[in-house]
Parts: sequence; structure tokens; C-alpha cells
Amino acid sequence: MAVPLTFGFVINAVYSWTDMYFVSRLGETAIAALGFSDQIMFVLFTLASGFCIGAGIVIARRIGENRGNTARVVATQAFSFVGVYAVLLATALYFLAPTILSAIGLSGAVYSAASLYMTTLVFGFPGSLLTFQASSALRSSGNTVFPMIVLIASAVVNAILAPIFIFGYLGVPALGIQGAAIATATTQWVSAAITTYALYSGRLNLKLYRPTLRFDWHVIRTIFRIGVPASLQALSVSTSRLAIISLASGFGTAAAAAYTIGLRIDVFVFMPVFAVGVAIETLVSQNIGAKRYDRVKLFRDTAIRHLAAVMVGCGILIYLFAEAIAGTFTNDPEVLNLTVQYLHIAVFGYLFFSIGQSGLRSLSGAGHSLRSMMIAVATLYVVEIPVAYLLSAQPSLGVTGIFLAIAIAYFALAIISTLAVRGERWMFKRV
Repeated sequence: MAVPLTFGFVINAVYSWTDMYFVSRLGETAIAALGFSDQIMFVLFTLASGFCIGAGIVIARRIGENRGNTARVVATQAFSFVGVYAVLLATALYFLAPTILSAIGLSGAVYSAASLYMTTLVFGFPGSLLTFQASSALRSSGNTVFPMIVLIASAVVNAILAPIFIFGYLGVPALGIQGAAIATATTQWVSAAITTYALYSGRLNLKLYRPTLRFDWHVIRTIFRIGVPASLQALSVSTSRLAIISLASGFGTAAAAAYTIGLRIDVFVFMPVFAVGVAIETLVSQNIGAKRYDRVKLFRDTAIRHLAAVMVGCGILIYLFAEAIAGTFTNDPEVLNLTVQYLHIAVFGYLFFSIGQSGLRSLSGAGHSLRSMMIAVATLYVVEIPVAYLLSAQPSLGVTGIFLAIAIAYFALAIISTLAVRGERWMFKRV
């Protein structure tokens, strides 16, 4: 299960890197605008993605309980609800985008570029969320291959469209950063069309019933009970990133651009962690449903050992080749130097991040999404952000203090989440 997931997440990172690679050719202002916009869009995404995660956990539990038809009902209700929810959120952001950008302190060229990018990209948001819901449901049923295929197709489409719309090829005018948004939004709807057709065609191991606006509120409440904390957890991640990039921007556009690039590299490195995390969540839920508690601990311990080896290896490579990797995204000397500095610090937190995420995913898979959320929020808002402000205020550290705070937060996450999954009591929760 984890191998297709890992490959799919890597492809998703390549998808993200494609935009960064082409947009970076437009200069540091475009990079910073993309960074701010992505964090705001991620906030919007997390407001709904938690519902998708909650639906996936419920579907996996029902499958583990050998209640396949109930799993189909849950999947159908979730897919229909997400479609309505996504359209409402996208509409709200379209009109609120300028206000939000002003509220976080953007102005001038960065504000203009970010506003143009966001108000265009928002048209693809419903497609993105529908794809996420469909993929989550399929992974919960044990099918990790089809979501991977969809990601590959979307990455190829985006890689073709991005340079065409950004730089102007094949008779299309050069649209700059707006072109990147058009390419991404188009790709998101292509992915949604593929997954929607597949789910309703009956060719996969999970087939949805007809879409409906008559919601079963018992099912929706069950999903929300798990999904709301999951959304808040993801929201805490996105808002903390927004706080960090805003803090970094106080040291100049180059610092904000360096953080944006460094974060993209981190996310790519963390793909195996995210993939194994989804596998842990699904298998924990299914095996608890089947009352095979022995498998839960065995799988989690095995996953941590393998992830530790991968993260240590990746950390060494990133540290040794940081300048070459950062140089892929920028040729600005100041941005390059700051990105290298970020990477040289961040790699020391990679191992701890993988341990922490394994614990959080185990908790959420068992239905303890509220506890998982509280740990994530505490790590980010009690450790990362306060430490970032304190260290960056030191004249001898400056922006380096922000980078140090990120690595320190990873260490704190590992300690807290490991303590939370000691023993077996956390496995016994009804969903």
C-alpha cells in the first residue's frame, strides 16, 4: 500500500515543483507571491480536506467491519457534500482574496501578483477537493494505484500547460504568474473528471451511488466528528506556515522567497512520510475494525524503522547538495544563500518529523483526531511560532532563528506524539 502512495505523493510534489520552477524564472517577487498565495489556498483546502480525511477513516473502519454497502453510502454522501462545500468556499475566497492579502501585510508588486494568482486559481479549487475526496475514499478501500495514476496524469498535464500559459507558446499570450494559476486550475478539473467518472463507472473496487443533495445527517455528523479536528489540525499547519512566511518577509523579500523554496524542498522530502502516514491511518482503522490490535503496533513500529532510514539518508543528501538543489529554483545570490542556510538547519529535524507524523496518523486512524489535532496545535503554536519570534529577534540570529525554530518544533512533535501512543488504550475507540 505504501509504495504506490509514496510514488503518488512524489508525483504530487513534482506537480508543485513544476509551478515553482517556471514561476521562479519570473523573479523573486513572483516566488514570494506564489508562496503567500499557496499558504492561503492551503488554508482554504484544509477547511474541507479534514472532512475528506474523516470520511476515509470511517470508510476504512466499515470495510474492516465487513460492511461494504455502508462504506459505499458513506463515500457517496461525502463526495456529494464536498462538491457543495467546495463551491461555497471557492466563491467566498474569490471575493475575500484582496482583503486577506492586505490583512497579512502584502503591498506593492507582491500584493498585485498574489491577488492575480489567487483569484484565478480559486476556479480550480472545487475540482481539487473532489479529486482529494475521491482519492481518500479509494485509498481507504485499499486501492492506492488508481489515485497514483491520476496524479501522474495531472502532473503531465500541468507540466505541459504551465510553460504555455506562463511564457506564451502555441499562440497563447504570455500571462506570467496568472498563467501558472490557469494551468493548475485546468489540471485540477481534468483530475476531477477522471476520478468522478471512474468512481461512478463501477470499474474500481469502490462504486458510488448516484450523487444526491439529500444528505444523511447521521453519516455527515459521524464524518464531521472525526473530520473537524482533522481540518483544524491541517489548518494549524497552514496558518503557522503563513505566520512563518510573514515573519520571514520582515527580513526582506529574499527571506520570504528562500522560505518558500525551502518549504517546497522539505515537502518533497517528506513524501514518503506522508504516504506511509496515510497507510498507517488506513491500516490502523481497518485492523481496529477487525479487532486485530496486534497488527496495529507491528505495522506502526515497522513503518517508523523504515522511515527513519529514509529520512536520515535524505537529510545527508540534502545537506551535501543543498546549493545545487536550491540553485534549481533561483539564481539570485541572496535567495540562494538563505535557502542553503534553511536546508542545512532543517535536515536535522527530518528524522523527528517522521516519528511525529507516525504517531499522529496512528491516533487519527484510531479515531482520536481531536487528540492528534491538539498535539499538532501545541507543537506549532506553543513551540514553533513563539520560538521563531524569540530567536529571530536576536540580532545575532535574525532569519536564521526562524529556521532553527522549525527544526526544534519537529523534535517536540516526535516526543509528544510518541508519548501519546504508548500502551494500547488509545486503540479502543468506537467510530
